[in-house]
Amino acid sequence: MIGLAFMATWLPAAASRQAEGVDGPFQGLYVAAAFAVAFAAGLALAYVMLFRRRDESARGAPAGRPHPLYLGLWTLLAAGLAVYALVAGFPGFLDQTVPPYGAYPVGVTARNDGFDFTYPGGHVADTLHVAVGKPVQLTMTSEDVIHGLSVPAMRVHQAILPGRQATAWFEATLADTFDLRSNIHGGEGAALRTALVSHQPADFDEWLRRVSDIFTGRTLAEAGELLYNREGCKACHTTDGTRLVGPSFKDVYGFEFPTRDGKTVLVDDAYIKESILTPNVSVVAGYEPVMTPYEGKLGDKEIEAITAWLKTLSSKGGAAEEAEPEAEGDPAAGDGQEDK
Repeated sequence: MIGLAFMATWLPAAASRQAEGVDGPFQGLYVAAAFAVAFAAGLALAYVMLFRRRDESARGAPAGRPHPLYLGLWTLLAAGLAVYALVAGFPGFLDQTVPPYGAYPVGVTARNDGFDFTYPGGHVADTLHVAVGKPVQLTMTSEDVIHGLSVPAMRVHQAILPGRQATAWFEATLADTFDLRSNIHGGEGAALRTALVSHQPADFDEWLRRVSDIFTGRTLAEAGELLYNREGCKACHTTDGTRLVGPSFKDVYGFEFPTRDGKTVLVDDAYIKESILTPNVSVVAGYEPVMTPYEGKLGDKEIEAITAWLKTLSSKGGAAEEAEPEAEGDPAAGDGQEDK
């Protein structure tokens, strides 16, 4: 049929294992619908030609009731089409609904300005990267309104509702870059369109290893800001002086603050490390000891990066560093400062 030649433009080249369960039923329903349209149009044309008015004085006979066989035939055809759609599509539906055991988990957060894809190691990307031949399970949430995640080449489409968790899975069979977008209107300014990059397994492992190292290609301060966003610090601590569950990070480093137990602490490298690993030991006055300890979750290098970033937010960020040589009592260090 001529219409079959146009299917390739409607369905992009299949790139996932689920494509067979989608394309087969779609093509069958397409052929059945095309046949029904052609049959109905043919009958209409035949009736027009056979029963057209041949004489101006001729009048058609009053319409009678349709023959029971005619009604039965159309009822059987409609029921047969419905049964075919159920039998052909149900296995594919079940396959797409139940992810296989051991599928690679990726978290998806949708909002009006784009997608965030979070990998098991904590890396967050704005494009989705997967490995060929490895099932991937997407766990999706929305931060604002209703969105969707659609990857036509993978035959994946899932609505994402705010306040609810949606899941979908697929297994890529081709290594390439594919379109990924939301097919649900999210309001003015929504720009939910990105890409899915499918790698060979070795290339995917190399990509994940490279991007998971937050210190590659970044300064310590830039890595610290990335950790601030990744570890959820921004949910309780702002950078503009606004008060939330915890104190703001603006103008914190190098300043002294009273604590809940009546002491005064200087926010320096040692205090920041203590506040990250055991945050409820010395809590700033006016706040509750509710912060989650990060002992065992962040290492010395990550804490050093956070400290470097906090210094950039403070007007006294470099004060402690400038005072260190004098505190050590090193004459050479003092002479070097004077020479400069």
